[in-house]
Amino acid sequence: MVLGLAGAGMLFVGLRGILTRRATVYSGKWLLALIALCFSPQFLEGVKALPSAPGAALINIIIFPAVLLVFWLVTKGYICFGVSEELGAGAVKSVLGKLGLKHEFSLGSVRLEDGGVFQVSVQDWMGTMQIKAKNPAAAARTPALVAGLSEHFAGARDGVRYMPYWIYAFFGGLLLAMLLFLLSLFARLPHRNTAPPRQESAPARTTRENGRAPVLNCGVCAAHGRFS
Repeated sequence: MVLGLAGAGMLFVGLRGILTRRATVYSGKWLLALIALCFSPQFLEGVKALPSAPGAALINIIIFPAVLLVFWLVTKGYICFGVSEELGAGAVKSVLGKLGLKHEFSLGSVRLEDGGVFQVSVQDWMGTMQIKAKNPAAAARTPALVAGLSEHFAGARDGVRYMPYWIYAFFGGLLLAMLLFLLSLFARLPHRNTAPPRQESAPARTTRENGRAPVLNCGVCAAHGRFS
């Protein structure tokens, strides 16, 4: 089930970008939930093994929240997929201009006139852009900025990077293929017969243990023996 949900989520992100041929915006919370699904089997195995192997089980249990903390820090804010540096920076400037917000671009950040500061990091070779609000003033402007970016990307086709979409589609399909393979292996396993064993009568069991065939005794045979 975990493999299926994680694979379907990654495949959806990849195919959506490939088929629509445009950049997309996702909240970091959704990506964090997807990562938590991928690592949850290790955590559950650690919980199950806690009574028998507490040392190894505790390591697996501790690793899970540690991984989530790291990815929570990495995926905070909003992540845009399929953007080049030119497309991402141009989209942010265009949206802020439409919102009537005076701003100043500096290295890795955008400062608004009202004091709001956004951290904007673009990985051009990877085709991703991350936007984080650095203070409450920027956090208040985040919903309008994200909505404007989604609208801007809907009509932008130039400068789209397909690298992240192909990566997500590949690994999503791989997880689903692994799930189908495991299900096929499970279906081929011989199923044990859970029906209770038949109870053998005491005379038959005694005769079988002595190596002789069981003798059937009925009332008709007994009557025939008396009158013969």
